[in-house]
This record gives sequence, C-alpha cells and structure tokens, in this order.
Amino acid sequence: MPLICVAGFAKPPASPAFYDHAPFLLFELRGLSKENLLKELSKTPLGQALSTELRLQKRSPQPVSSYYTQPELAPAKTVENLRDFWHGTKRLPQTIEPLPEILVFGIPVKKQGDFPEFWERDNSFIEAISTIEAISTVYEQVRAKSPL
Repeated sequence: MPLICVAGFAKPPASPAFYDHAPFLLFELRGLSKENLLKELSKTPLGQALSTELRLQKRSPQPVSSYYTQPELAPAKTVENLRDFWHGTKRLPQTIEPLPEILVFGIPVKKQGDFPEFWERDNSFIEAISTIEAISTVYEQVRAKSPL
C-alpha cells in the first residue's frame, strides 16, 4: 500500500476507490484492528449479522455450462382428429355476459380542461369528448335495439 508522507506523517491516498480494495484500512489507520472491530460488532444484533458475514470464507466461482436455464424437451401430444383439435372438444358458451356499464366516462381526463397539454387541436377537448359520449350512447341504444 503506497503511503504519502506529509509533514513527517504517513498518509494514505485520498482516492475513495483506493479503499474499495481494503475497506478495513480506515479502521486500522485509526488504531482499530480487524479482530477488535469484529469483536465490538458482535455486541449488537446487527453487528452480529455483519461480523458473521465478514468471517465467512469467500468461495471461488463455480463454472457452469450456461448462464440460462436450458429448455427441456417434451414429447408432443398426438392428435387423433384434426376437427377436434381446431374446434375443441368443449362447446363454447352461446351467450356472452354483458359488460358492466361505465358510470364514469372520461371524468379524470376532463379535469384537465378544454386544452390539456396532450391536446394539440384547435377545438375544445371537452366538446370532442362530449361528442364521443353522445355517439357512444346512440351506439349502445342501437345495439340494445331500444328506441332513441
């Protein structure tokens, strides 16, 4: 470890990257050895967890054949009848549940006013939305075959 001599005192380099390689060096420069630091850390619950982790031996990396999980091949199911494959063996429902009615249509968007930031046209945004609501109402009435 290179030390810099300043006014008769040995001083380590000030670069933070230097201490990344030897994090206990700062404690040793202050007179606290690694063993004494670990002993003091083990007096608190958090310090116990940290000191236990610091005392573990580092394992070397283990070589692997691939970074990713390899797909497993599975045999394909044989199809006896192509009509059953494409049409299915279970009959589809004849009716569809109606969608719930939209009680709030565009209110959060309308709160932005006549000319919100995303609206680049010259006409009022709220008028355009109202027109869409009217068209939607007429469409719903025609679809339900009810009189206007």
